[in-house]
Amino acid sequence: MSPTDLAFADLLIPQNETALAALALTGQDSSLRPLADKVEGQYRAELARVRAVLAEAGTRETDQHAGHDMPGMITAAELAAVGHADEADFDERVKALLRNQFEEARTVARAERESGTSERLVQLSAGIDSTRAEFLALLEKP
Repeated sequence: MSPTDLAFADLLIPQNETALAALALTGQDSSLRPLADKVEGQYRAELARVRAVLAEAGTRETDQHAGHDMPGMITAAELAAVGHADEADFDERVKALLRNQFEEARTVARAERESGTSERLVQLSAGIDSTRAEFLALLEKP
């Protein structure tokens, strides 16, 4: 695996994990619940795939971005703020976090598609670019 492949995996894991943490805050009565259900399933499948590729390559999963405020990563402070938002503001705050995460995930996926060497990660990145475009469209629906 190339440095680009490793960087892609290293960003994908915390991006997905922090988004899952935000989605876990959405209750069953949230207008975002249908989107959250779809995103959660997709993100968990992607995490399993990227971790399998790393394991098969004999590469340990690293968390070199822990504690960093990176584009597309939902921070602990943002999660706390969303968790304390009133009902009227909650969905809009989660939407803003997800919009940023989806857009940045597309950027990272495109970099992998252009420069990655791992066929499986390049394929995964193509799927991510496509699904994030779909998720962005769903996010904008009333």
